Amino acid sequence: MPEPHLTEVGWAGSVLHLAGLLGPGGPVPEIELVLRDREEGGVVRVPAAAAARDGAVAFEARVDVASITNGDPLPGGLWEVRLAVGGPAGHAVLPLRHAPGLDASPRRLFLPGSAAVIAYFDRAGALAVDVGGRPHAAGSARADLTRWNAARREIVVAGHLGLREISMPVSATLVLSERRSDRTFEVIALLEERPGRLSYTAAVPVSRAFVDDPLPRGAWDVSLCLGFSGMHRELRLLAAGDPVEVRVWRRLRHVRVASSAAPGPLTITVD
Repeated sequence: MPEPHLTEVGWAGSVLHLAGLLGPGGPVPEIELVLRDREEGGVVRVPAAAAARDGAVAFEARVDVASITNGDPLPGGLWEVRLAVGGPAGHAVLPLRHAPGLDASPRRLFLPGSAAVIAYFDRAGALAVDVGGRPHAAGSARADLTRWNAARREIVVAGHLGLREISMPVSATLVLSERRSDRTFEVIALLEERPGRLSYTAAVPVSRAFVDDPLPRGAWDVSLCLGFSGMHRELRLLAAGDPVEVRVWRRLRHVRVASSAAPGPLTITVD
């Protein structure tokens, strides 16, 4: 079954209006939208309409995020938006991607109480709705390299993302999350736009510098948080092929600093 493609995405008040095409013509199927909370697993179903148009099946749906279930707003979280096609005898749930030429930039609104709601296309190109504007894990990306900068006593993490998969962010931060606590350690990532790709570079200090405190002891999972206008996307970084393992002098003793190797997630350990 061909995947649907969105030709219209936009807000009208608190209503997200979606319209698109479902491949070449044929019998008009039963359809509905399925919104699934990526973290909690909750599901909300929204009616959709379909009709034959110019040799194809066109569909349209309206998602009122302020009053979606018995008058209640869509709960906070990251909701994947899918199109359920067909009746009980033949049922498929398909991602909603944008048609060529459609503006794929995030679309934002503010509900009463200043809750941010952003409709955007994730790294896989599928439509999602973020209620609350909080950072969420939204896929993964492999780092191109991790290397040791001996002069500055820091681990450099660098990589790239395809600009066809993501719109241009306004900022980027490398976020390290300690596994056994809720501690995080953040460093600014430098961005550079190149033909068809967005490159990032960040340096994690592991010994005391003039400005930065070093990464504390612990095992730290590494993510890249991209900042857009009114929203954030957090990508879990996967390890590069060549890990780092060094010993550095810190607080009158040597400590071991190591990064993980591919193909697993990128972690940095200080012990």
